[in-house]
Amino acid sequence: MTANNNKSLISHFSELRQRIIRVAIFFFICCICFYPFSNHLFEYLLEITRGSLNLELIAIEVASPFLAPLRLVLFLSFLLTIPYFVFQSLSFMSPGLYEHEKNFIFTRSIIGLFLFLLGVTFSVSIVIPNVLNFFQSVGPDSLSVSTDISKYLGFTMTIIASFGLAFQVPLFVNALIYFGIFDKEKIKSYRGVILIAMFFFGMVLTPPDVISQILLALPMYLLFEIGLLLSNEKKKPSS
Repeated sequence: MTANNNKSLISHFSELRQRIIRVAIFFFICCICFYPFSNHLFEYLLEITRGSLNLELIAIEVASPFLAPLRLVLFLSFLLTIPYFVFQSLSFMSPGLYEHEKNFIFTRSIIGLFLFLLGVTFSVSIVIPNVLNFFQSVGPDSLSVSTDISKYLGFTMTIIASFGLAFQVPLFVNALIYFGIFDKEKIKSYRGVILIAMFFFGMVLTPPDVISQILLALPMYLLFEIGLLLSNEKKKPSS
């Protein structure tokens, strides 16, 4: 019995190792595919995020013109690897799950990926351009904006990642209620506290400016209400 258990455990570890290697290879392939277009990708990111702002990028460090596009390649490869990582994770866990558990995890994974993509799209198309335009609008009209290429990339990647994660709020609320960790009515009674917490997370996750914090906190709270509305407790089996 012990020998069989050890054999089964070794088999699971071997499968886990193979799936981790597959994810790493997929990430590496994405990097190879993106790298020849790294400069074009950076120019495209700059074009869609700066809006109407006349922004001039400069390189303070000697290696910045090389490192900044490379960081973008790694970041995009990581984002593209997330769905494949989720697929491999579900494939690994699937044999040990009941059918209803598979359906629950599969549907939530699809919704989570959609919400992440929605958060990324919202941050790139709305948040970043409006934040940059706000910064310029409050300054003198004759002001010319210049920033370091690495700092600008760090700024945009921070906001993109923050919004992608923040848009997972409905799934988090759904899981808390579905598994009975918190009662739905109890959560409703803490709406005020949760709204304050959203602004706190907006302050922590985004760069130190009020506009991006508000643009993160308000959608988070709206998504919280949507998650609350669509969530129900797990049905207990009848005795």
